[in-house]
Amino acid sequence: MADASFTKPTNDSQFLRNEPANYTAEIRQMMHGFGDSSEPLIESAKIIEEVVLQQMRTIIKKACEVSEMRGNSRKSICITSEDLIFLLRKDKIKLQRLLKYLDLKEFKSSIHKTIDNEIPEEIVQNKNERLKMKGPLQSFLNLIDSTGELLENASTIDEVKQQRCIRAEIVTRSMDEARYLKFSKARNASFANKNRHKFSDWIAPESDITISKQAYTILGYLAYEAVAQIVDFALLVRQDQNKIYGDAIDRLKLSYVNPHTYKPYYHGKVAVTKPITPAEIIEALRRYWSPQLDMTGPFNRASIRKPHLKLLFC
Repeated sequence: MADASFTKPTNDSQFLRNEPANYTAEIRQMMHGFGDSSEPLIESAKIIEEVVLQQMRTIIKKACEVSEMRGNSRKSICITSEDLIFLLRKDKIKLQRLLKYLDLKEFKSSIHKTIDNEIPEEIVQNKNERLKMKGPLQSFLNLIDSTGELLENASTIDEVKQQRCIRAEIVTRSMDEARYLKFSKARNASFANKNRHKFSDWIAPESDITISKQAYTILGYLAYEAVAQIVDFALLVRQDQNKIYGDAIDRLKLSYVNPHTYKPYYHGKVAVTKPITPAEIIEALRRYWSPQLDMTGPFNRASIRKPHLKLLFC
Protein backbone atom coordinates (compact mmCIF):
# COMPACT_ATOMS: atom_id res chain seq x y z
CA MET A 1 0.00 0.00 0.00
CA ALA A 2 1.15 3.51 -0.75
CA ASP A 3 1.21 6.21 1.88
CA ALA A 4 -2.09 7.81 2.79
CA SER A 5 -2.82 11.44 3.55
CA PHE A 6 -4.95 12.96 6.28
CA THR A 7 -5.91 16.40 7.47
CA LYS A 8 -4.86 17.51 10.89
CA PRO A 9 -8.17 18.26 12.65
CA THR A 10 -8.54 21.79 13.96
CA ASN A 11 -11.92 21.47 15.67
CA ASP A 12 -13.08 18.04 16.81
CA SER A 13 -16.76 18.98 17.05
CA GLN A 14 -17.12 20.05 13.45
CA PHE A 15 -16.10 16.60 12.19
CA LEU A 16 -18.77 14.70 14.12
CA ARG A 17 -21.53 15.68 11.72
CA ASN A 18 -22.38 14.89 8.11
CA GLU A 19 -19.72 12.23 7.65
CA PRO A 20 -19.50 10.88 4.07
CA ALA A 21 -18.31 7.48 5.33
CA ASN A 22 -19.49 5.38 8.25
CA TYR A 23 -18.56 2.10 9.90
CA THR A 24 -21.84 1.23 11.61
CA ALA A 25 -22.15 -2.16 9.88
CA GLU A 26 -18.53 -3.12 10.57
CA ILE A 27 -18.76 -2.01 14.21
CA ARG A 28 -21.88 -4.14 14.70
CA GLN A 29 -19.87 -7.13 13.47
CA MET A 30 -16.99 -6.27 15.80
CA MET A 31 -19.38 -5.96 18.74
CA HIS A 32 -20.68 -9.46 18.05
CA GLY A 33 -17.13 -10.76 17.78
CA PHE A 34 -16.26 -9.22 21.16
CA GLY A 35 -19.19 -10.82 22.99
CA ASP A 36 -22.34 -8.87 22.12
CA SER A 37 -25.41 -10.60 20.69
CA SER A 38 -25.55 -11.78 17.11
CA GLU A 39 -27.67 -8.72 16.23
CA PRO A 40 -26.16 -5.70 18.03
CA LEU A 41 -28.32 -2.60 18.27
CA ILE A 42 -27.74 0.00 15.56
CA GLU A 43 -28.11 2.77 18.12
CA SER A 44 -25.32 1.26 20.23
CA ALA A 45 -23.06 0.89 17.19
CA LYS A 46 -23.60 4.53 16.24
CA ILE A 47 -22.58 5.70 19.71
CA ILE A 48 -19.43 3.59 19.57
CA GLU A 49 -18.68 4.87 16.07
CA GLU A 50 -18.91 8.50 17.20
CA VAL A 51 -16.65 7.88 20.20
CA VAL A 52 -14.06 5.95 18.19
CA LEU A 53 -14.04 8.63 15.50
CA GLN A 54 -13.43 11.33 18.09
CA GLN A 55 -10.66 9.26 19.65
CA MET A 56 -8.95 8.61 16.30
CA ARG A 57 -8.89 12.27 15.38
CA THR A 58 -7.52 13.11 18.81
CA ILE A 59 -4.68 10.63 18.47
CA ILE A 60 -3.88 11.98 14.99
CA LYS A 61 -3.67 15.46 16.49
CA LYS A 62 -1.37 14.20 19.26
CA ALA A 63 0.76 12.32 16.72
CA CYS A 64 1.10 15.54 14.73
CA GLU A 65 2.40 17.25 17.86
CA VAL A 66 4.98 14.47 18.32
CA SER A 67 5.96 14.81 14.66
CA GLU A 68 6.49 18.55 15.13
CA MET A 69 8.65 17.84 18.17
CA ARG A 70 10.85 15.68 15.94
CA GLY A 71 11.50 18.75 13.77
CA ASN A 72 8.88 18.50 11.04
CA SER A 73 7.25 21.77 10.02
CA ARG A 74 3.51 22.29 10.16
CA LYS A 75 3.39 22.43 6.37
CA SER A 76 5.09 19.04 5.89
CA ILE A 77 3.91 16.88 8.77
CA CYS A 78 4.45 13.14 8.31
CA ILE A 79 3.02 10.76 10.91
CA THR A 80 5.09 7.60 11.22
CA SER A 81 4.72 4.42 13.26
CA GLU A 82 7.30 5.81 15.70
CA ASP A 83 5.02 8.76 16.53
CA LEU A 84 2.17 6.40 17.45
CA ILE A 85 4.43 4.01 19.36
CA PHE A 86 5.69 6.98 21.37
CA LEU A 87 2.11 7.77 22.41
CA LEU A 88 1.63 4.19 23.64
CA ARG A 89 4.87 4.05 25.62
CA LYS A 90 3.14 4.55 29.01
CA ASP A 91 1.09 1.35 28.76
CA LYS A 92 3.45 -1.62 28.51
CA ILE A 93 0.78 -4.28 28.00
CA LYS A 94 -1.10 -2.43 25.25
CA LEU A 95 2.17 -1.62 23.51
CA GLN A 96 3.26 -5.25 23.56
CA ARG A 97 -0.17 -6.30 22.29
CA LEU A 98 0.30 -3.94 19.34
CA LEU A 99 3.83 -5.23 18.65
CA LYS A 100 2.57 -8.82 18.63
CA TYR A 101 -0.15 -7.81 16.18
CA LEU A 102 2.37 -6.14 13.85
CA ASP A 103 4.69 -9.15 14.08
CA LEU A 104 1.86 -11.56 13.28
CA LYS A 105 0.71 -9.42 10.37
CA GLU A 106 4.25 -9.35 8.97
CA PHE A 107 4.57 -13.13 9.39
CA LYS A 108 1.28 -13.77 7.57
CA SER A 109 2.41 -11.51 4.75
CA SER A 110 5.69 -13.44 4.41
CA ILE A 111 3.80 -16.74 4.34
CA HIS A 112 1.49 -15.53 1.57
CA LYS A 113 4.49 -14.38 -0.47
CA THR A 114 6.21 -17.70 0.05
CA ILE A 115 3.13 -19.68 -0.99
CA ASP A 116 2.75 -17.54 -4.09
CA ASN A 117 6.38 -18.18 -5.00
CA GLU A 118 6.00 -21.90 -4.23
CA ILE A 119 9.21 -22.01 -2.18
CA PRO A 120 8.21 -23.64 1.15
CA GLU A 121 11.76 -23.64 2.57
CA GLU A 122 11.72 -19.84 2.68
CA ILE A 123 9.12 -19.92 5.46
CA VAL A 124 11.68 -21.08 8.03
CA GLN A 125 14.27 -18.66 6.66
CA ASN A 126 11.86 -15.72 6.87
CA LYS A 127 10.88 -16.69 10.40
CA ASN A 128 14.52 -16.80 11.51
CA GLU A 129 15.15 -13.39 9.98
CA ARG A 130 12.15 -11.96 11.81
CA LEU A 131 13.36 -13.38 15.11
CA LYS A 132 16.71 -11.69 14.58
CA MET A 133 15.20 -8.36 13.62
CA LYS A 134 12.35 -8.49 16.16
CA GLY A 135 10.41 -6.09 14.03
CA PRO A 136 11.27 -2.86 12.21
CA LEU A 137 10.60 -0.80 15.34
CA GLN A 138 13.33 -2.47 17.40
CA SER A 139 15.86 0.35 17.16
CA PHE A 140 13.27 3.01 18.05
CA LEU A 141 12.03 1.01 21.04
CA ASN A 142 15.59 0.60 22.27
CA LEU A 143 16.00 4.36 21.97
CA ILE A 144 12.99 5.25 24.14
CA ASP A 145 13.24 2.27 26.50
CA SER A 146 16.37 2.84 28.53
CA THR A 147 15.34 0.35 31.24
CA GLY A 148 14.25 -2.46 28.91
CA GLU A 149 10.82 -2.75 30.54
CA LEU A 150 8.79 -2.14 27.39
CA LEU A 151 10.32 -5.08 25.52
CA GLU A 152 10.62 -7.42 28.48
CA ASN A 153 7.50 -9.58 28.32
CA ALA A 154 8.52 -12.73 30.19
CA SER A 155 6.50 -11.78 33.27
CA THR A 156 3.80 -9.78 31.51
CA ILE A 157 0.28 -11.21 31.56
CA ASP A 158 -2.25 -9.60 29.25
CA GLU A 159 -5.33 -10.16 31.39
CA VAL A 160 -7.60 -8.20 29.07
CA LYS A 161 -6.65 -10.35 26.07
CA GLN A 162 -7.03 -13.49 28.17
CA GLN A 163 -10.47 -12.32 29.30
CA ARG A 164 -11.59 -11.76 25.71
CA CYS A 165 -10.42 -15.24 24.70
CA ILE A 166 -12.34 -16.83 27.58
CA ARG A 167 -15.47 -14.87 26.68
CA ALA A 168 -15.20 -15.97 23.04
CA GLU A 169 -14.77 -19.59 24.16
CA ILE A 170 -17.88 -19.38 26.36
CA VAL A 171 -20.19 -17.85 23.76
CA THR A 172 -19.21 -20.39 21.08
CA ARG A 173 -20.00 -23.48 23.15
CA SER A 174 -23.67 -23.69 22.29
CA MET A 175 -23.35 -22.44 18.70
CA ASP A 176 -24.37 -24.56 15.74
CA GLU A 177 -22.38 -24.44 12.50
CA ALA A 178 -24.27 -21.50 10.98
CA ARG A 179 -23.99 -19.35 14.10
CA TYR A 180 -20.32 -20.19 14.49
CA LEU A 181 -19.57 -19.19 10.89
CA LYS A 182 -21.34 -15.87 11.49
CA PHE A 183 -19.35 -15.37 14.69
CA SER A 184 -16.09 -16.24 12.92
CA LYS A 185 -16.86 -13.70 10.20
CA ALA A 186 -17.57 -11.08 12.86
CA ARG A 187 -14.20 -11.80 14.49
CA ASN A 188 -12.50 -10.95 11.18
CA ALA A 189 -14.18 -7.56 10.80
CA SER A 190 -11.81 -4.60 10.80
CA PHE A 191 -11.52 -0.95 9.83
CA ALA A 192 -8.85 -0.81 7.18
CA ASN A 193 -7.97 -4.19 5.72
CA LYS A 194 -10.31 -4.17 2.74
CA ASN A 195 -11.23 -0.56 2.12
CA ARG A 196 -8.33 1.72 2.90
CA HIS A 197 -9.77 4.81 1.23
CA LYS A 198 -12.98 4.54 3.22
CA PHE A 199 -10.98 4.49 6.47
CA SER A 200 -8.90 7.52 5.47
CA ASP A 201 -12.03 9.44 4.43
CA TRP A 202 -13.63 8.50 7.75
CA ILE A 203 -10.91 9.68 10.09
CA ALA A 204 -9.86 12.73 8.02
CA PRO A 205 -12.04 13.76 5.06
CA GLU A 206 -9.65 16.54 3.99
CA SER A 207 -5.97 15.75 3.88
CA ASP A 208 -2.63 17.50 3.90
CA ILE A 209 -0.88 15.26 6.44
CA THR A 210 1.14 12.30 5.21
CA ILE A 211 0.77 9.04 7.10
CA SER A 212 3.14 6.15 6.50
CA LYS A 213 1.90 2.70 5.54
CA GLN A 214 2.71 1.15 8.90
CA ALA A 215 1.24 4.10 10.80
CA TYR A 216 -1.95 3.63 8.83
CA THR A 217 -1.98 -0.05 9.91
CA ILE A 218 -1.51 0.98 13.54
CA LEU A 219 -4.37 3.49 13.36
CA GLY A 220 -6.70 0.78 12.07
CA TYR A 221 -5.62 -1.49 14.91
CA LEU A 222 -6.16 1.24 17.53
CA ALA A 223 -9.67 1.91 16.23
CA TYR A 224 -10.40 -1.82 16.48
CA GLU A 225 -9.03 -1.93 20.04
CA ALA A 226 -11.16 1.07 21.00
CA VAL A 227 -14.31 -0.81 19.97
CA ALA A 228 -13.14 -3.83 21.97
CA GLN A 229 -12.51 -1.75 25.08
CA ILE A 230 -15.91 -0.06 24.93
CA VAL A 231 -17.59 -3.47 24.70
CA ASP A 232 -15.48 -4.67 27.64
CA PHE A 233 -16.60 -1.68 29.71
CA ALA A 234 -20.26 -2.12 28.75
CA LEU A 235 -20.19 -5.79 29.81
CA LEU A 236 -18.68 -4.76 33.14
CA VAL A 237 -21.57 -2.33 33.63
CA ARG A 238 -24.01 -5.16 32.86
CA GLN A 239 -22.20 -7.37 35.37
CA ASP A 240 -22.69 -4.75 38.08
CA GLN A 241 -26.36 -4.34 37.19
CA ASN A 242 -27.05 -8.11 37.26
CA LYS A 243 -24.92 -8.97 40.26
CA ILE A 244 -26.48 -11.18 42.91
CA TYR A 245 -24.84 -10.21 46.18
CA GLY A 246 -23.72 -13.15 48.29
CA ASP A 247 -23.21 -15.50 45.31
CA ALA A 248 -19.48 -16.29 45.22
CA ILE A 249 -19.53 -17.61 41.65
CA ASP A 250 -22.08 -15.18 40.26
CA ARG A 251 -19.55 -13.46 37.98
CA LEU A 252 -18.85 -16.81 36.31
CA LYS A 253 -22.43 -16.85 35.03
CA LEU A 254 -22.10 -13.54 33.20
CA SER A 255 -20.54 -12.57 29.91
CA TYR A 256 -17.61 -10.90 31.68
CA VAL A 257 -15.60 -13.45 33.66
CA ASN A 258 -12.50 -13.41 35.82
CA PRO A 259 -9.64 -15.24 34.04
CA HIS A 260 -8.08 -16.25 37.38
CA THR A 261 -11.23 -17.94 38.74
CA TYR A 262 -12.62 -19.24 35.44
CA LYS A 263 -13.60 -22.92 35.60
CA PRO A 264 -15.14 -24.40 32.43
CA TYR A 265 -17.25 -26.98 34.26
CA TYR A 266 -19.29 -24.21 35.91
CA HIS A 267 -20.62 -23.26 32.51
CA GLY A 268 -23.43 -25.31 31.08
CA LYS A 269 -25.64 -24.04 28.30
CA VAL A 270 -24.82 -20.43 27.49
CA ALA A 271 -27.77 -18.10 27.88
CA VAL A 272 -28.84 -15.97 24.96
CA THR A 273 -26.89 -12.73 25.13
CA LYS A 274 -29.02 -9.60 25.16
CA PRO A 275 -27.75 -6.78 22.92
CA ILE A 276 -25.65 -4.13 24.60
CA THR A 277 -27.84 -1.08 25.04
CA PRO A 278 -26.96 2.59 24.50
CA ALA A 279 -27.55 3.18 28.22
CA GLU A 280 -24.90 0.59 29.13
CA ILE A 281 -22.38 2.17 26.75
CA ILE A 282 -23.07 5.69 28.01
CA GLU A 283 -22.72 4.56 31.63
CA ALA A 284 -19.46 2.74 30.82
CA LEU A 285 -18.00 5.82 29.18
CA ARG A 286 -19.25 8.03 32.01
CA ARG A 287 -17.34 5.90 34.49
CA TYR A 288 -14.21 5.88 32.34
CA TRP A 289 -14.21 9.63 31.86
CA SER A 290 -15.38 10.51 35.37
CA PRO A 291 -13.14 13.22 36.89
CA GLN A 292 -13.41 11.43 40.24
CA LEU A 293 -11.27 8.66 38.74
CA ASP A 294 -8.62 11.08 37.49
CA MET A 295 -5.33 11.30 39.35
CA THR A 296 -5.76 15.05 39.60
CA GLY A 297 -9.18 14.77 41.22
CA PRO A 298 -12.37 16.76 40.55
CA PHE A 299 -11.19 19.89 42.38
CA ASN A 300 -7.90 20.32 40.58
CA ARG A 301 -7.95 23.22 38.13
CA ALA A 302 -6.16 21.13 35.48
CA SER A 303 -8.98 18.57 35.49
CA ILE A 304 -11.81 21.03 34.92
CA ARG A 305 -11.20 21.84 31.28
CA LYS A 306 -9.24 19.35 29.22
CA PRO A 307 -8.48 19.70 25.51
CA HIS A 308 -9.81 16.20 24.86
CA LEU A 309 -11.25 13.21 26.68
CA LYS A 310 -8.90 10.53 27.98
CA LEU A 311 -7.93 8.14 25.20
CA LEU A 312 -9.17 4.55 25.34
CA PHE A 313 -5.92 3.06 24.02
CA CYS A 314 -3.17 5.28 25.48
